[in-house]
Amino acid sequence: MTLTIELTPEIEARLKNRAVANGYNEITDYAKKVLEDDTNKMKTLDEIFAPFREHTEQISEKEVDDLVKKARREVFAEKKAKQEA
Repeated sequence: MTLTIELTPEIEARLKNRAVANGYNEITDYAKKVLEDDTNKMKTLDEIFAPFREHTEQISEKEVDDLVKKARREVFAEKKAKQEA
């Protein structure tokens, strides 16, 4: 796939500086590496939920429901406190 991106001269200069600082002679090679690294960081939902599944596989469905409800209450309370501050 070929990707064309319009960059401001300032962004292009910063990208070139970072490319050189990271040992790349070509901006395109560095940009490709940055994009590859970023997309490799993306996790699937299975990967995201794996720790939760491991934690909850030994407890009942009701206990899971209670944990979720408690977490929601805590989040809502934090948001409300921030809004009132």
